[in-house]
Formats: sequence, C-alpha cells, structure tokens
Amino acid sequence: MSVPEGVPGPVAVIGAGLTGASWAGLFAAHGREVRMHDTDGVRARAAVERAVGFGRFLVAHGLADSATAEVGLAALRAVDDPVEVYSDVVLVQECVVEQLAVKRAVFAEADRLAPQGALLATSSSGLSISDIQDGLAGAGRCVAAHPYNPPHLVPLVELAPGRDTDPENMELAREFYLSVGKDPVVLTRDIPGYLSNRMSAALWREAVELVRSGVASVEDVDRAISSGPGLRWAVMGPHLLYHLGGAEGGIRGHLEHLGHVKEGMLRDIATWVSFPPDTADVLEAGLRVQLEGREPGSLERERDEALAGFLKARAATAGGSRGPAGPNPAAAAEVPPNEEPIAHPVIVDSATGQLVDVVPGVTRTTLAAGRTTTLVRFTLEPGVEIPLHRHPQEQTGYLVEGDLTLVADTGEWTVGSGDSWSLPGGAAHGARTRTGAVAVEVFAPSREDYLPGGPPRTADR
Repeated sequence: MSVPEGVPGPVAVIGAGLTGASWAGLFAAHGREVRMHDTDGVRARAAVERAVGFGRFLVAHGLADSATAEVGLAALRAVDDPVEVYSDVVLVQECVVEQLAVKRAVFAEADRLAPQGALLATSSSGLSISDIQDGLAGAGRCVAAHPYNPPHLVPLVELAPGRDTDPENMELAREFYLSVGKDPVVLTRDIPGYLSNRMSAALWREAVELVRSGVASVEDVDRAISSGPGLRWAVMGPHLLYHLGGAEGGIRGHLEHLGHVKEGMLRDIATWVSFPPDTADVLEAGLRVQLEGREPGSLERERDEALAGFLKARAATAGGSRGPAGPNPAAAAEVPPNEEPIAHPVIVDSATGQLVDVVPGVTRTTLAAGRTTTLVRFTLEPGVEIPLHRHPQEQTGYLVEGDLTLVADTGEWTVGSGDSWSLPGGAAHGARTRTGAVAVEVFAPSREDYLPGGPPRTADR
C-alpha cells in the first residue's frame, strides 16, 4: 500500500464518540473521504455533524485549506453497512470503547472486510496493540495510532508496533498521518501509555500530591504549569530545553551544574503507584472553586481557541513546518495581527455546551478575553440572518456600522450605527441585516440582579 501525501483515499472511522468525531473532522478537513460507523446509527450521524464543526473550525483558523476541506466535508457521512464502510479504504481508525474484547471484534471485522493493503489503527490509550492484533490473519498491518485529545487540533500521534506488526507498515502509517497534518512519533515497541501519557502520569502524580499535602491549591498547581513550563514545553521538549539551560555546556553542562538539585527533588517527590483514596474528593473540591462562574462548554472553547492560535503562531515561527498541515496561507494573509477569526460562529446548547448550528456569512473575531468575559466583533455579510438561539451569558452590544434588526423572545427592533443593546443570559435572540453590519459585543456571566440592585432586565436598547 502507498499513501502519498496529498492523495485522498477513503478512511473508515469506527466508533462515534468524541475521539472518532475529532479524527473524522481532521481527515475530512484534509480532503479524505470519511465513512463514520457505529453500532448506533443515530450516534454515528450525530458524530458526523460534530465532525463537520471540527473541520470548519480548522478552516476558520487557517489550519486547513478551505477548498480541500469542502471536498472532504461534503463526502463525510455515516454508513451503516459494514461492507460499504470498509470498501476500498486505505486506513481504518478504530475509536470504540476501551474494552479489549470490543476492539478485537472490530479488528476482526476490519481484517475480514477491508482491502489487504489497508492499515488497521487503534486509538487506544491503554490497551496493547499486541493483544488487539493477536491471532488475526492480517496482524502485520495492525498499528497503534494514539492521538492526544482533541485529535483534530493536537498534532501529536504516537505510532507503536505490535508484536506481529510488519516494520514497513510503520513507515506507511507515518506517511499517512503526515498527509493529514499530524506530527507522528514512532516507538520501537509496544509499551503501556506510549510516550506522552507515561510522562503525563508522572507529572500528574506530583501535581496531585502537592494538592493533597497542602502545598498549593488545585488552581495554583495548574497555573504553575500553564503559565510556566507548559508554555516552553509547547515549543520544545524537555531535553532541548535543558540543553538550552546548560548554555555553552549544553545538556552536559546543565547536568553538571544542576543535576544534584534535580536529584534532591527526585528524592522528595511522590512515589506511590496507586491513587490515594482521597484523591477525587480533594481534586473535586479544588476544581469547584476553580470552575465557579464558568458556563458549560466554556473550557473546551477556551482550550480550542488557544490551541488554534498557538498552532498558527508556531507554524509561522517554524516556517510552516509544524502543526496540522501548517496554516492556510490565504487565510493567514487575511487575518490582522492578534486577531483570531471564526468564519462560522458557533451556537451551543446552554445546558450541554454542544454544537447546535453554525451560521455562514458571519465572521466572529475575539478582540479580548478574560477569565469570564469576552469582547467579540461580529461582521455580517448582506442578507445574513442569525436564527433564534440561547446561551447562558448576558451580552451588551454596539452597532459600529450597517443595519441590524435584533430579534428576541420579547419582540424585535431595528438599531442604527451608534446604537447599543443588552440581553440577559438565557434569552432567545437572533439578528438579521439587509446591507451588512459590524457590531461589537461583550459576553459576561449572567447575574440575578444588576447594579444598583433592580430586578433582572428584559431585552432592551
């Protein structure tokens, strides 16, 4: 089998959970024909809709070419018939529940129905590919392809061979994942946790212990990573960073100068191999404080927006050699510095935070974002209509230019340039324009009453 870069070939994604939908969105955004399959057909079709949203997110942030993505997204579909699912595929990406018997059953079916040249890849994070492939006639084409969530955004994929995997298929797998914008690392053997999860587990154990022992809060432990070494790790791995830390002496100089300091820390850090009984209680208590005031879905959106912005910046710094296929040059050229456009603003269900609809013809640009408040600019093309929807944040808006008719559950009204409006959280609202419009809005958590203390407001100008 040969999977040259840029040549689309059908891909089967088996399992319609979040990981499967994310993989499907990535494959489709890179022009692949994707067939989504699940034992629950309704779930598979819902995953297709979610995958379309993921693919459009990549395009909107300049992480996939719009023309290529449209081809793939148009071909993305749920397929119930297993024979049709596997017909002519070049790769099967298994994403079913983490149960060995279930995965073995999927691989047995794929081995029977997929073309002989197709690769069979598991997304499993905890099960051995050697155990999954055991006894299969096509064991040689089975590989582990472990993503880091969300797969459509995080470039890493860890490729590991099973006991019976043919070595040449590891290179074919690497070529395939490169063709869809991934950054594959190749292990020489099958080990629990691959690379990233083993290192993450060691870090998390110490993070848990620092909270349990009262050294710091959950929030401060998290910030110690996200505002410190996490920023550096996103650019370079630990060995390169410590090599830099050794100045002219490099890694040897670092070890000679600070090795004894590191050894003192290693003697003091946690060494337990089973989670202490109070772990969940301690972490939940800290997370309740950390998450207070956040609406459902906000963490995912914050993570994805930040990841997309970072990937674009890293690709630009590295000359486009890193990240999911590098940025789309045309899209990047249209984006003013420090702005992150979303070509299709997302409407989410306020209770679940899940995607409800996307609106073409509207560009949403985040101008500033704090912990709970976001300043956004909306640019509406002529004739656009945003349907009624709800979200938990209250919003205050200002029409910069153009015409705009606001629609709320209390009625509708027309605003002109220079007019402002406010809507309470949870109110059904929408908008339409005849000639186009530019507006800015502030989104903030809803409150029960408003200074100086009156009753909750209804929609007003």
